[in-house]
Amino acid sequence: MQTFMSFLQNKLAPVGEKISKQRHLKALREGFMLAMPLVLIGSIFVLIASFPIASWTTWLHAHGLDVILNNMVNNSFGLIALLTTFGVAYRLAESYHVDGLSAGALSVASLLLVTPSILNKENIAGIPYPALGGKGLFAAIIVGFITAEIFRWFVQKNFTIKMPGSVPEVVSKSFVALAPGAVILVFFETLTVILKALNIGSVNDALSIIIGKPLSLIGGSLIGTFVAIFLNSLFWFCGVNGGQIVNTVMQPIWLQFTDENRIALQAGAAHLPNIITQPFIDLFVYMGGGGATIGLALCLMFFSKSKEYRTLGRISGIPALFNINTAILFSFPTVLNPIMLIPFILTPLVNATLTYFAMLLHFVPLTTGATLPWTTPPIIGGFLATGGSINAAILQVICVALSFAIYYPFFKAADHARLVEEENQEVA
Repeated sequence: MQTFMSFLQNKLAPVGEKISKQRHLKALREGFMLAMPLVLIGSIFVLIASFPIASWTTWLHAHGLDVILNNMVNNSFGLIALLTTFGVAYRLAESYHVDGLSAGALSVASLLLVTPSILNKENIAGIPYPALGGKGLFAAIIVGFITAEIFRWFVQKNFTIKMPGSVPEVVSKSFVALAPGAVILVFFETLTVILKALNIGSVNDALSIIIGKPLSLIGGSLIGTFVAIFLNSLFWFCGVNGGQIVNTVMQPIWLQFTDENRIALQAGAAHLPNIITQPFIDLFVYMGGGGATIGLALCLMFFSKSKEYRTLGRISGIPALFNINTAILFSFPTVLNPIMLIPFILTPLVNATLTYFAMLLHFVPLTTGATLPWTTPPIIGGFLATGGSINAAILQVICVALSFAIYYPFFKAADHARLVEEENQEVA
């Protein structure tokens, strides 16, 4: 055990820390944050439009309000790819100390350029909403990376149009973006033409084959989800933010699955396509935060004999209900505490398994596409994420009980050891 703990602390933890600070992953993580307000706002409209009361949805339809609400969803949740590509390019360019706004604007133009347009009856071209929402996320990320890299290369190599010092900075930056901007747009248009000539379709189609399908098989399967959860917990156990590493890769997949459920719900589909979505992960798996430590928080609050742990329980209990467990991770501590390794990894895996099969066997409905804040407390979160299912709220209660049952014997061992230590200190 000592050798294993030494490996985690001295080998794995530094690697995880280095990965979390990698330039492109950091830009991807921060770029997503720009789109998250729209995701959350759109999710509110999804909840309103699909609340499971027949008289309510009938009333909305009779007054045409369902159309208005769906329009609000399309122009919020349905634009996450557009905001993500801007955010990714913006953050990546800034990390190179070049103009992020120009890179972001060029990335938006590039994404629209590679997205196939549609024609209405009057032959007026437009961009389909699905391509700017979850379905367009992979293209948005790649376009953002390429745009920022080309832009910064031109600026750092001084292949730009320079204006005199007397010219206002805003105008000067616009001219700096001309040369790289022209190259970026020509590049993506050329790529689009080549893909069409090869009968591959669009950039989105190509990426869905090269990246989307393999990652979807991982992110959409229970085994793949196990791997993601295991790595998340292992990095957190080492003191490294596992979400910053694992979720950066997996979040685009889970958000895409979430959006597919939303679109299917809007279309009136009898069955939603995806069990594993972002709300599945946030609200059912990681209850109490990384390691699903809500059960440990309950142990600290109500069963601690150690004075120190009782105090920690009072401090950490309420935040744990909102999936915030920093105090537990670093003050209990859970991080690099050999006693806590098994429950810290096992509990979220159990939550994922129970939730997956409860949804697969139709005991609990699938999440509807509404993405709630990850801080939404149990019962409320399950109820809202599944369109008002009491069974989902009950499932969350069961997951809390299981978390408590798994953590309790390990907590008792740690609590006893701490109590003995406190008593020895008092005697001394």
